[in-house]
Amino acid sequence: MKKNVFYRIISSALAFICVFSLFSCSPLKSTKKERTVIMTVGEYKVPYEVYYYISKNLESEKLDEKSLKAEAIDMIKEIYAVFSLAEEYGISFDDKYIKANADKAAEQAIEACGGEKEYANELDKSYLNDSTYRFLERHNLTAESLLLKIKDSKEYAMDRKAKLAFANSDELIRIKQILITGEGGTAGVDDTYYLTNVEHTDEQALAIAEEAHKKALAGEDFDKLVSEYGESLFMFNNTDGYYLCRGMWDKEAEDAAFALEIGEISPVIKTDGGYSVLLRCEKSDEYILNNLDEITEDYYKALYKLLIEERKGELEVKTNSAYDKYVG
Repeated sequence: MKKNVFYRIISSALAFICVFSLFSCSPLKSTKKERTVIMTVGEYKVPYEVYYYISKNLESEKLDEKSLKAEAIDMIKEIYAVFSLAEEYGISFDDKYIKANADKAAEQAIEACGGEKEYANELDKSYLNDSTYRFLERHNLTAESLLLKIKDSKEYAMDRKAKLAFANSDELIRIKQILITGEGGTAGVDDTYYLTNVEHTDEQALAIAEEAHKKALAGEDFDKLVSEYGESLFMFNNTDGYYLCRGMWDKEAEDAAFALEIGEISPVIKTDGGYSVLLRCEKSDEYILNNLDEITEDYYKALYKLLIEERKGELEVKTNSAYDKYVG
């Protein structure tokens, strides 16, 4: 449900070009300003080039200056929270394997672009430079390795019996959703999740959601209302709805969903996606058996997200005079 700006930005950075094979390149040098450390996150030093990339991509969110700075720092904390947690699982973003594969990705991109100059021009369009591109590749590789380690760890590994126990517990619920997108709710969002040919003001979206909610409380068929009012393509393509555990949605929507009893309809709730009406449904044993691997994978992704959020909250950010000079 949640429009995840962080992963949209990171993903667009790493998929900006087709990839081919090449095994050598001369690294492109960052400027002195780009290399300058402007803050620390925990024990990690953050150069200006990383902040610049994040903040420039956030400009499309139309935030005021104070909110943009806060959001950029929060996203930077999330990046370094991955590195911090990974170290506890014996993974270093300076690992030779991770660095070598990040360098290989950059070398492939240089070849695909037709040379360093063309590669630099493509990076510049996304407010990137060579150093930040390689850094983000290392971040993604570290994150992938960390997720695998979490899955295999003594604390979180599950055999089939444990997977079934989780799926049948109250930690997993089944939810159907009528989503009406609000202002900006369709902007920049992958159209596999939201209709992109519908736009509302927040006032219009709320009024539509309240109308759907009134009909749902009156006993009209919820699936019919999803079809009539809903703007979530997920619900159109997955009539079973969401099998939801903590960490999959934003907290406000999850709190509303988990507060419901089976058969109960939520009030209209405001989320990042817009306005939603939720119905909690009985889980299907057949669905669980047929989709256990997918359910488990969603659980691990949600667990990973929660662990990163927890670590992010533990990291202290300290800006310095260079931050004041370059960011203000």
